[in-house]
Amino acid sequence: MDIHCCKLMVDFLNDPIVPIIYYPHLREYNILLKRRSGGLQGIDYCPWCGIKLPTSVRDEYFRILFDELHLEPELKETETPGLPEEFKTDEWWKKRGL
Repeated sequence: MDIHCCKLMVDFLNDPIVPIIYYPHLREYNILLKRRSGGLQGIDYCPWCGIKLPTSVRDEYFRILFDELHLEPELKETETPGLPEEFKTDEWWKKRGL
């Protein structure tokens, strides 16, 4: 099994037709809202097995970027100039035990 809650979640995250997205650097699951110009809707529970998904680390991510690293994130934050490599993956929050 992968890091995700169930095999169906893994299968659907890997299916380009299903609009479920996982952002490892934010530990965040979203549904892509195609009718709203690519907007996202966060989800808290797996649509297939019902397990509560891990809490997003979005707030802590941006707090560190702004307050500690003094960076102004780009629209696609993982492409921010000067961003340490660990902040482009889940490495940063795993190292901090979040």
